[in-house]
Amino acid sequence: MNRPRKRAVLYILIAFVGGLLFIWIYFSSMREMHQTTRKLYEYPFAVANAALALEADLYQIRSHLLYVTLIQADRQQLANAEALIDACEQRAQQKIVTIARSYSRAPQQVMQLKQQLALLGNVREQVLQKLSAARYAEANQLIETEWTARFAKVAGLNEIILKDAHQHAIEYVNESQQRLEQHTKRGLSYAALLLSLFLGVGAFVAWRIYQLHIEADKFAFTDFLTGIANRRHFIHELESEIRRSQRYELPFSFAMVDIDHFKKINDQHGHHAGDLVLQNFCLRCVNALRTSDIVGRLGGEEFGILMPMTDMHEAARVIERLRAEIDHSVMTDQGEKIHYTASFGLVSTSQLGEQQGMAHLMKMADAALYTAKQQGRNRVFIAHP
Repeated sequence: MNRPRKRAVLYILIAFVGGLLFIWIYFSSMREMHQTTRKLYEYPFAVANAALALEADLYQIRSHLLYVTLIQADRQQLANAEALIDACEQRAQQKIVTIARSYSRAPQQVMQLKQQLALLGNVREQVLQKLSAARYAEANQLIETEWTARFAKVAGLNEIILKDAHQHAIEYVNESQQRLEQHTKRGLSYAALLLSLFLGVGAFVAWRIYQLHIEADKFAFTDFLTGIANRRHFIHELESEIRRSQRYELPFSFAMVDIDHFKKINDQHGHHAGDLVLQNFCLRCVNALRTSDIVGRLGGEEFGILMPMTDMHEAARVIERLRAEIDHSVMTDQGEKIHYTASFGLVSTSQLGEQQGMAHLMKMADAALYTAKQQGRNRVFIAHP
């Protein structure tokens, strides 16, 4: 075999090996990104949401028990209350299943939580028995002492799991960054080697690594802390809705929201409590708003709410309902009760001129939000054209 033929075979072998190495780098990086994204956006948030919902269900059980005790309910009222309590209990059990399935770091904590919930269920049965016997004073005493003490233990374990879920997500972010950096360095070294031996293969590998970075950026549409749309994605949706509204003359409304005295919450309760307030606010937005509405975090404690095909009257009703729900809610962090409110600046496309776009819309909403804060906060202010 002459020298040119040997060289050609060598080049083919180099290209073949380079192709195999590139395929391995590509699929390894993609698999890593997919696994990290799944763990980051599915498992930690599944645990956190389940933990928050579990605590809410237990509060509802307590409120039903106190209600039938205070009004000294008759048999029909007691039966209705028992049905509501059973529904809350079933939801709580479903949340425990979600936590157990998605939370694998400390199974003994989940086991302890299940045990404490079982003990709490026993106390609930005792309370219902006393209510059935019309022993209301004893039932109330049992709720205030035994049930409250058991609930405190459940809430403590639940809080530990919630904190660990957040820490788990942070660890996966750091781990994924390190692995992506390792893949990048490995790919760049391989590209340099191939460039010296076979320029075409080296350039192709470098191009594919660059494509991997572009594809990784596509995952960045969600705010990590709250799980809702981040600023970039929300602004994109807002621009699309403005164009659609102008083209088809369809109404839509936009609200700019700011959590009141958020710095004071951070100073008094710590930044962890501030994060919980942001998450609680977003959870209440998702529950209170319609499926067609979009909530996005614009920065810090400022949020935007986009309500497609919604006129000002309907939007004001929806936002006022959300504001009232937030105002009447109290969340707990490490035994401390935290009450927070939010101010809203509301604007509709009916208030925009033909040549006015997103910049003017956000300026009007921001001005309305500023007025709401000036007038005492915890209110909805409708922008003036």
